[in-house]
Amino acid sequence: MIEHGVLPKQLNAVAEVIEARSEEVVAAYEERLLAMKSPLIAEAETREQVMEQARAVLVEVVTDLRGREAAPDTQQREDSLSENIGVSRASGNVHAVHSLRAVVAFSEAALSVVVDNLPPSSSLGGEVAAVALTIQKIFMERVTRAALAYANYLLEKAHESHADERRRISRELHDRVAHSIMVAFRSLEIFELYRTRDPAKAEVRLELAKSTTQEALELTRSLSRELRSTSAEEGLEVALSDLLSVSVPQEIQSRVSVEGDESLVTPQVRDELFLIIREGIRNAVTHSRASRITVKVAISEILVRAVVEDDGRGFATGEKAPRDSGGTGLASMKERASLLGGTLNLVTVPGKGTGVEVFLPLPGSQR
Repeated sequence: MIEHGVLPKQLNAVAEVIEARSEEVVAAYEERLLAMKSPLIAEAETREQVMEQARAVLVEVVTDLRGREAAPDTQQREDSLSENIGVSRASGNVHAVHSLRAVVAFSEAALSVVVDNLPPSSSLGGEVAAVALTIQKIFMERVTRAALAYANYLLEKAHESHADERRRISRELHDRVAHSIMVAFRSLEIFELYRTRDPAKAEVRLELAKSTTQEALELTRSLSRELRSTSAEEGLEVALSDLLSVSVPQEIQSRVSVEGDESLVTPQVRDELFLIIREGIRNAVTHSRASRITVKVAISEILVRAVVEDDGRGFATGEKAPRDSGGTGLASMKERASLLGGTLNLVTVPGKGTGVEVFLPLPGSQR
């Protein structure tokens, strides 16, 4: 409870107005959110969650104005609701700024109802201020809890994304490098067995051992380069050009273009975008059977748009994407884009290729 500087009798009158007209406040709040086209009420589930929180805040405001303390079980329930809202905002890719705008909308709705329904008095200004302070206090406590849950969710997803990357490299080492080494080892054993009895057969096995050893060496070098290439510190165009030269076989044509001011992109967004594009290139090389791969990045003051296109086999709408089969490539790209508040679209035509398009908002777009 906070000190308001207004007589208890007057605060109780305010509390009675809010209690009697709580649904009117909620309705006015919802109207404001609709007028703002707030994403908080875009889905039925999140709309219900927002309205539940509004009613809970009004109950807490009334309790505070009457000088009482919330029951422990009620407080625990409201804490849980705030945490669930934070996770819901993060998983739904709703920027935190929309929650702050909703707080303002709620305050306006509540205060307008109070002003319209309290009888004129010399202390009306103080009563309105008391309501405003109480709403601010209660909402800031809830927003803080929701923000912590929001941040923890994003950190957990980022950790999962990095863990997926480590697992992928581990699979590459086990399935490809280790396999090549095993083939070379078995070939050398057979070489020893036939060296004197059948020199021709032994020679074939020796050549196989050499080629698979060379393959294992190249794979190891490639994975080592990938481990080093997890950021774009020298700039997107330089990093992507280097990536194409390392990741794309010589028989596949590749090209990269970056337009716009890279200084508008924060290092965090830049590095995550690089990883998204890297996964798109890897998918195209592995699955598309393309003869050409093109990477385009366009940067504006509010948005980064990046596209990875190939002229490969594509696939039919509704068909499971080949690049999703047995791996998490496309899912990982979507996850990274979502963590940055962006979106990822897949466009494909059978026999004509596939394009992966990602949109990432820049800080200026949220103001």
